[in-house]
Amino acid sequence: MKPAPLEYRRARDVDEAIALVAGHEGFAKFLAGGQTLGPMINLRLAQPDLVVDISRIDALRGVIEESGRILVGAATPHAAFEDGIVPDAANGLLRRAAAGIAYRAVRNRGTLGGSLAHADPSAEWPTVMLALGATIQLHGARGRREIAIEELVRGAMTTTLADDELIEAVAVPRLSRTARWGFYKRCRKVGEFAHSLCAVILDPERGMGRAVIGAVGGAPRHLEGTSRLLGGMRAWRDGCEADIRAAYEADIDAIGLVFDEYDRHVHGLSMIRAAREALAS
Repeated sequence: MKPAPLEYRRARDVDEAIALVAGHEGFAKFLAGGQTLGPMINLRLAQPDLVVDISRIDALRGVIEESGRILVGAATPHAAFEDGIVPDAANGLLRRAAAGIAYRAVRNRGTLGGSLAHADPSAEWPTVMLALGATIQLHGARGRREIAIEELVRGAMTTTLADDELIEAVAVPRLSRTARWGFYKRCRKVGEFAHSLCAVILDPERGMGRAVIGAVGGAPRHLEGTSRLLGGMRAWRDGCEADIRAAYEADIDAIGLVFDEYDRHVHGLSMIRAAREALAS
């Protein structure tokens, strides 16, 4: 496959990148790791006439540790989480999620911000960051703003980013030391996108219990009833699987998720397995 003709520019800093895109009259895209945008361009699913490379901007790759959260630059590659270079504010969940993304070559190039900006329904980071309650720092021609992850991802490959706006950093809240989590990804073979994806966070010290389901064909969804149920549990017990399944079923009906019988069962099983991991740890 070959892309349509396009102009390539490498930006020296964030301001230059934004100015290049904001001043362009056609269709322009920011390029970080290129692991999503590259194949889309080659398949002509996306046909920008200008690509602005932001992958070498140091300001987008830094990590700042604060008391209650860490700020991770958007151009930080997945491998930096896997290798422990980025401090894990989620007690190992970030490292676990990153290690399951595609293959090592992809993890070396693909970035946190790129994953969130493209909002692929089967990608790990949108689901994990929703479970953690992350916020997204954006920078565009009209200035900076910070929004909740729920306000960023709207659907399959759809976000609220303005055309001239890029993700500058992701603010990940720190879990308490006693917080527990479960993460389950179902795919046909290692390295593929998820067919089913669930994350559970239980942090009693912060009064937090969250159950999130991803790979549902659109934006990941927070299951409120399941979250309340799991938040009130302290350990896995005999018979609780039926309670979790019932809460999950009620949640997906309430929010209008439509699955065939097989997918309904598989997503429910993934939620149970993520919950079991969180409650067993």
